[in-house]
Amino acid sequence: MAFIHRLPGAFAVLLMLQSLSRLTLAQSTSQHGTNTLPTFGDTVKVLGRMERTDQDFKDGLRLDLMSPKNRTLVVGQNPNPLGAQFITGTTGQPFVALQNFSYVIQMNETANDLIAKVEIPYDTSILAKMGIEEANTYVATLAPDKRSWVVDDATRNVHRSENNTRIMKMTTIDGEYRLVGRRTIDSSNMFIQYGSGSNRMVNLTGGPGLQQAEFIDGLRFSIQCNEPINFNVELKEGVNPGTLPANTISLNSYAWIVRSTAPFLNVDAQMMVPFNRAMLTALRPMGSSPSTMLTVAKRPLNATSGQFIPLNADAQVVHELTVDKIELPNMTQLDGQYLILVTTPKPVGATGVQPAKRSLHTKRTPGRRRRSLDLNMRINKRGRPPTWRP
Repeated sequence: MAFIHRLPGAFAVLLMLQSLSRLTLAQSTSQHGTNTLPTFGDTVKVLGRMERTDQDFKDGLRLDLMSPKNRTLVVGQNPNPLGAQFITGTTGQPFVALQNFSYVIQMNETANDLIAKVEIPYDTSILAKMGIEEANTYVATLAPDKRSWVVDDATRNVHRSENNTRIMKMTTIDGEYRLVGRRTIDSSNMFIQYGSGSNRMVNLTGGPGLQQAEFIDGLRFSIQCNEPINFNVELKEGVNPGTLPANTISLNSYAWIVRSTAPFLNVDAQMMVPFNRAMLTALRPMGSSPSTMLTVAKRPLNATSGQFIPLNADAQVVHELTVDKIELPNMTQLDGQYLILVTTPKPVGATGVQPAKRSLHTKRTPGRRRRSLDLNMRINKRGRPPTWRP
């Protein structure tokens, strides 16, 4: 009997819960319903005071950001973006576009103080038809020089439960974005094995953008070519000391042999040649910084007795810890034999260059450029170590 008396109260609570549920659903529909979601060209308000702005768009794009002040943003569309085959930041081929357009995001003012992410949805049925795994989807950003799409595995997240791919850890959101995929079975960075044959060949598409390839020891190429070109890299054991410049030795017992399908094609390329610090220390136990005694030299592809000559020596840059690579910019041809020369160590102060006061963003002085960790860790006049970025 007491249970019957409690029924009216139970029904009242049930009715209240149902009303709250309908109200919440109505509010959610009002905020996220397809009839009210913004589209290209609409102005979107961004909350301040680090409150979360979680904004969906009609086509599935989603922006999630927190800003210290009130701002606005607009998302536009570029119907003719740079081709998706021009990818930097990761390696492996081929990359293809998963959209026939790109997103262009612009805030009402420069904002470098955000916590933000960008999410772009993908269609699993389209991926299956294209032979692309979900793990090989990327949100790429257009590089500042507009010559490539940049992807970064350290800031990428594939959310399979929601069928979208994200860029995380962003502090600014202005830029151009595109959903791309890599048509390979393996995911993340892929490295190429040395040797000949089609399965060890780098295949580059001709066009205005940059493409990258990295081999198993870290030898890395960034190349722009107007025509398609393919190349292999092999290792040739044995270096004849008589082919080296005076007062030099080879760091390694081998040379890199680069052989392409178009040896006379002019390209715009950069090589990053790795060096083994332990081997250098063994050769020069009392030596100075690697930047004072390492140079990449080259000779023609089919040479057997010709001398190796330093390649653009004044333009080479030695990146030390933790990179340990020598940068060769402004290359116009790929084919040839390459090795690393070790010269007589020079006193660090004799170079006339002061890396401790210079970063990648400072104006360079003529002559050979060097970055030395030893110099970089000197204390400046204010008692603080200067900033250095590899």
